[in-house]
Amino acid sequence: MSGDKALARRQEAIAELRANYAELVPGQKVTTEAYRPEHAPGVGRLFLQVYADDYPVDEPYVPELLTEANRSGRIHTIVARVADGSVVGQGAVFRSSPPNPRMYEYGQILVDKAYRNSFAAYRIHLFATKNMFGQLPGVGALYGEAVCHHLVTQKMSVTASDFLACGLQLGLMPEAAYAGEGIEGRVTCFIHIRLDEILQGPLCIPACWREQVEATLPTWPHLTRTISVSDPGLAAPEGSVSSVSVRHFDFAGVSRVHIAAIGADFADCVARELAQARGQDFTVVQFFVSLGDAWTGQAAEVLRREGGFFAGFLPQWFGPAGNGPDALLVQVLLKPIPLAPIRTFTERGAAVARRVILDQQRACREFGAPQAAPLPDLDALCQPKENAKQDTPEAGKE
Repeated sequence: MSGDKALARRQEAIAELRANYAELVPGQKVTTEAYRPEHAPGVGRLFLQVYADDYPVDEPYVPELLTEANRSGRIHTIVARVADGSVVGQGAVFRSSPPNPRMYEYGQILVDKAYRNSFAAYRIHLFATKNMFGQLPGVGALYGEAVCHHLVTQKMSVTASDFLACGLQLGLMPEAAYAGEGIEGRVTCFIHIRLDEILQGPLCIPACWREQVEATLPTWPHLTRTISVSDPGLAAPEGSVSSVSVRHFDFAGVSRVHIAAIGADFADCVARELAQARGQDFTVVQFFVSLGDAWTGQAAEVLRREGGFFAGFLPQWFGPAGNGPDALLVQVLLKPIPLAPIRTFTERGAAVARRVILDQQRACREFGAPQAAPLPDLDALCQPKENAKQDTPEAGKE
């Protein structure tokens, strides 16, 4: 379908969802099941309620696209329904950012406003845990993003799910994305990864971030790597070209730059992407850098000089066969940002957060990088018993 036809079909589908929109009857018993084509209008209604017409992909709004994506295995949708047939919630395992086609994302957990004090989200998560995690063909790893202004998604990520924290995305999402939740400031998100296939591979760690990467590696006890430390003086071969792919998230003010291979033009690529992001008045640029090249140390120094700071170590992020290379996540803030509160549910997550926050503070001191504030008390980041009492079992958008 051409771009014009796709846009017209999206607009037509959204108009139909608006025309048929109705409030749901609360208080009914919730059950969960795998997606069927007849669920499409209910799924679309949820996305319309939560995101209006701003969700950046077409499948949730367009029934035939959602059905085809589930048929092909690109998306595995879970639906929460009630006795009258209404769809009150949904979640999904789906292909998204990672270049590794065997690493899927787990998320898109949406609950209708009439059922946000029920256990719909928990039931969706339980269905995924029992029927999808480690069982889907073509899926060797999963990643998820858990917000930090409350603990609901963090709890679900670590409870009987084997998702482990390995990155922290400071100020990733704008305040407007959580309108109605009383949040002030940009929302920070953890990256959690679950590995169901663990294969050996090389790992070239930049010397400047060796401590952070080696501290994160034991997160997965069976993840084995042939480790070398990359000297910043080792340059990419003359004339070599970086392999770069970029995705812009206009609503969030975020640019995601994937660098599958580091070439001699790496510094020029970084400067170009930062200039473009500044020209669009973006706030955050994320660089996902392959750790398969021997000259990752020089690439890391380029990013540090631009105010980049360590934001995560992501195993098996790159690679067509699911065995790596791994990725280094480096984040650059383009302007000072106000942060929503950062809360962590586990000490493992708190340790990841401390590593990221300390390196962001270093970037501010050494290179005058814009600051994210207010930052949490690093000694009191993890207080799960106290924090757990303050959270309800549901959130409308995760």
